[in-house]
This record gives sequence, C-alpha cells and structure tokens, in this order.
Amino acid sequence: MKVFYFFMTLSMASYAQVGIGTTSPTRELDVNGDVRVRNLSNVQGRTVPVSALPDGTLVTTFSSNTAPGARFVGFLAADIPLDTQQSFKDIILSNELVDVLSEYNSTTGRYTPSLSGYYKVSMDFDIGDYDSVTDDLDILIGLWDHTINQWVLRRTFKHRGNNNSTITGSVARNESYGISNYLQLDSTHSYGFRIYSGYFSTNTTRTARLKAQNYGSTGTSASTSFSIEKML
Repeated sequence: MKVFYFFMTLSMASYAQVGIGTTSPTRELDVNGDVRVRNLSNVQGRTVPVSALPDGTLVTTFSSNTAPGARFVGFLAADIPLDTQQSFKDIILSNELVDVLSEYNSTTGRYTPSLSGYYKVSMDFDIGDYDSVTDDLDILIGLWDHTINQWVLRRTFKHRGNNNSTITGSVARNESYGISNYLQLDSTHSYGFRIYSGYFSTNTTRTARLKAQNYGSTGTSASTSFSIEKML
C-alpha cells in the first residue's frame, strides 16, 4: 500500500501544472499576467530581446555576452576624401549609436568581439563626387582583420564620375551602396573597416569622398553607417 501511494504521488508531481493568476493552468507554468525577471534588467534602460541558452537560461545582450543581438552601430563624423590613388584608408566611425559591450574603440576604429561566434556585418554608405567628369573610381571596401592583416569581408564597386560637363560645383553625384554578410569573428582578433580607391585616369585632382551626410533644402541625413550583430 505504501508503494502504491508513493507511485501515485510521484505521478501527480510529474504532471503537476502551476497557475499564477489562473485556476486552470494548461502548461507546467501558466501565468495570466506580466512576468518580470529581475536578473534581465539593465542600467541603460533599454528594451532588448530575450534569448535562451542551451540549458534554457534566459539572457539578454546586457546580461550575457553569448546572447544574439545588435552589438555595434556607428556613423561617420566627417567625410573621408578618396584623394589618393591606390591607397587604403581606415574608416573610423567615431559617432556610436550602439556599443552594448564597449567592443568598439572610436579613436582607433578597432572592433574586438568579446566572444567568438557568427556575426552579421552590414555597411551602408554613399560616395559623393562633386566636380569630376572623367575620373571613374573602383572602390574596395570591407572589414579588415588587423591581427592577420587580411580582408574577412570585402566588396568591389565602380563609382562613375559625373560624366556630364553640365554637372559641376555644388551639384554632386551621390551613389549609395550596401553590403550585408555573415561571418565568424574571433575574440582574439581585432577588426576595422577600410576603403581602397583606384582611379581610371592620371588626373591628380580627386574629388570623390565617402560621405558622412547628405543634406539639402529638404533636410539632412546620415549617409554612412556600419553595424555588427551577433547571430550565434
């Protein structure tokens, strides 16, 4: 009889359902109302997605560096002149919109992830050309691994000169470009964004530039922004 009672109690415990705010729970824990997990709060007052670790623990990007989500978003503070033939220039995004774990150095332009993993790297940018009618431009842009001195993400674009002698002076030719790719970043490496310019003429006057802003009588907007988001 004692053995039967023990197994009956164990069976009831195994299928027990707890309700908070309800007398008819339909799951092991059924909450009719809001849920607050104090360990997921953050001092920055941001609302962020909640993720689950492999063991089921709930985390956010503020409570655990393993959680996916946007890690860094930055903007250019000023135009970068593309005035040197066949030369690299570092893109330093000194205006930070998001840097959750302080992984980006806005002075050096180096990004060092706190955790190795798979990341989504996105680059949206404008190239402006103010008065050249002959100097077409090849642009190589991407993410550079400073630890091993090579590209880990790169794309090549062709930016055409105005090619119209009536378009001069303050009337600029702006072209917009975008890159988005997934790659693995290593926490022992540091990364930085770079741009390389190569012109199709011997003209020493270079007017193209990587734009920080587009502006006019109808308003002003940021032209170049890069972001890094942890995926897994």
